[in-house]
Amino acid sequence: METMKKRRKLLVPLCVSLSLVYVIVAARPLRKELQFLPQWTVDATKVTAPDNADFSAAIPFRLGQTAGYFTADGSILRVITFPYKAAISPAYYAPYGTSDRSIAFFASDGTKAGDITRAGFPFFWEDKQYLFLPGGAAFAKLDGGGQVQWTYEGYAPITAFSSSQGGCVAGYADGTVVAFTDDGAVAQQFAPGGSAYPVILGADVSASGALVACVSGQDEQRLVIAKKSSNHTEIIHHEYLPEQATRQRVVRFSRDESTVYYDRADGIGVTDCKTGKSRCIPLRGNILSVQESDTSRTVFVLSKAGSTYTVHVIEPFAISAGSFSFEAQAACMMVRGDDLFVGRNGSISCIRMVRR
Repeated sequence: METMKKRRKLLVPLCVSLSLVYVIVAARPLRKELQFLPQWTVDATKVTAPDNADFSAAIPFRLGQTAGYFTADGSILRVITFPYKAAISPAYYAPYGTSDRSIAFFASDGTKAGDITRAGFPFFWEDKQYLFLPGGAAFAKLDGGGQVQWTYEGYAPITAFSSSQGGCVAGYADGTVVAFTDDGAVAQQFAPGGSAYPVILGADVSASGALVACVSGQDEQRLVIAKKSSNHTEIIHHEYLPEQATRQRVVRFSRDESTVYYDRADGIGVTDCKTGKSRCIPLRGNILSVQESDTSRTVFVLSKAGSTYTVHVIEPFAISAGSFSFEAQAACMMVRGDDLFVGRNGSISCIRMVRR
């Protein structure tokens, strides 16, 4: 009996000590939850900024047949209505029609920047201007005054196009992908292949111009990532997608070129460009826009299913951090810093992302 008592006396402090060690070693800080904090909502159909407003940090928006610019604090700088189509970027905007022989375009502050004197469909990205030419197989790179710098004519219709600081990339219905530098030199050219119908459904070029990614094909559909290596193109990753869709696909590189985000039939795909690690985050509807925070690697995705729009928040690596939905006839999404701006019908709202 005496021996049992001694064992109990030793066992109690030993258990307490082991418990304390476990608590200290196993303790982990609780993950902070992402919260959406509404900041303001403004009427996007009325100019509220003074005549001498600063347009240097203007944020473009387009909602239905209305486009314009606003500031991060909620001042509406300019409102443009257009009957058919409009191209808009932070630097320029241009309303245009289907049969225009000449297209006037303007700086964000409304001053005329020049005339595009060839027929076609303009596309603006940041301060770059392109013109898709009649027939659908050719496009031109324009200068700041709307004059043609260079032209590329393909043999099949253009089915995907994107621009970045590193140049631009075009995908064609015959399954060819061609990437260009800003002076018109061909940086990469390849055909992903591997499908019965090799059409390019979406493509993007990284900020440095070194990487190109595309989603291609029907019967079998796949993602391909290619890298410019000395004088040739090297396929550094490819994967077949488990489900197919015939729509055009959004493909976007992260700012640091480490990750590519791409539209899949079953959600949004996320692939690490170095390791090839891939994940799919399920979501409903068609992906309309993929944008990255200016101050972090957080990515925002706008999708649409019927009349329901959803904003999804994705953090590295492929972590779904939250989402919210709303009903609208037209919507758009813009990101500046840690602030998310959502356009809905005739209004724009600012939502701040914080962790608490």
